[in-house]
Amino acid sequence: MNVKSSPPVHFDLNLVRAFIAIYETRSVTQAAERLGLTQPTVSHALSRLRELYDDRLFARSAQGLTPSALAERLHEQLSVALSTIEGTLEAQQDFDPRTSARRFRFATSDIGALFFIPPLLRRLQTVAPRLQAEFMQLSETVMNDLATGSLDFALGNLPHLHEHTREALLFTERYVCLLSSDYPLPNGGLRLDDFIQARHVMVTSPVSGHALIESALSQRGVRRNVVALVPQFSVLPTLVEGSDLFVALPERVAKLFAKERKLQVAEIPVELPGFEVRLHWHVRSEGSAAHRWLREEMIQTLSSL
Repeated sequence: MNVKSSPPVHFDLNLVRAFIAIYETRSVTQAAERLGLTQPTVSHALSRLRELYDDRLFARSAQGLTPSALAERLHEQLSVALSTIEGTLEAQQDFDPRTSARRFRFATSDIGALFFIPPLLRRLQTVAPRLQAEFMQLSETVMNDLATGSLDFALGNLPHLHEHTREALLFTERYVCLLSSDYPLPNGGLRLDDFIQARHVMVTSPVSGHALIESALSQRGVRRNVVALVPQFSVLPTLVEGSDLFVALPERVAKLFAKERKLQVAEIPVELPGFEVRLHWHVRSEGSAAHRWLREEMIQTLSSL
């Protein structure tokens, strides 16, 4: 890292915030929108950073601004530093949800977005109307994003985070089978033979715990006829409605889909273990009054769903 030492450069937190916003959005325009600043202001901050570090930091590409090797290292270091500094400041400040315009970032799966976002935004509109909520898709970097402060919360069935985060149980859940209303379901419920021989759709996600259902079925000697693998849960109602396809998914979401489309919910004819849906955050956020307030609101709002 070749930081210029002469003449002295006044390095303030606004430069750090601008750098992190540009890195995460890959756009000066979007960074300005996130920070509530003008585009020229953020462009000027980027120019100062380039001068300070004697590095281009970002290059234009078809995907937006691509960070240099130095920018990659800086993001990890500056994110941690900014989160730590802001945490010490927040610990000494009162937080008023009625007037705060702070932005919080949440990561969840598409099924989590369908289920969590509407009630959470309705609650925030009532108690914190100026608060900004940015939701993003869960990724394999979720653990690092929580640690660096680029992400505030992660929601879902995320067993790989248990040992690395602070967490709160929102509710326990179980799997059911979602199928078209046209399917002639026997009075006694779905039979095991029918479940095994049916054409199943399975959702694949490297960061979700829902892939564990296949292992649980296998342990019980049940092997499904999986005919389609899809990357997202949100496509399932369209696929299943009016078809012979089956899908196993969490009961709360299955009932939500069935209420909105011509679908029905059936018990899976195999006893399967339930799972826990949790709220995760990093220990560095523990001292923040704003984080503490929002955690309590989220637990209260989402636990009752």
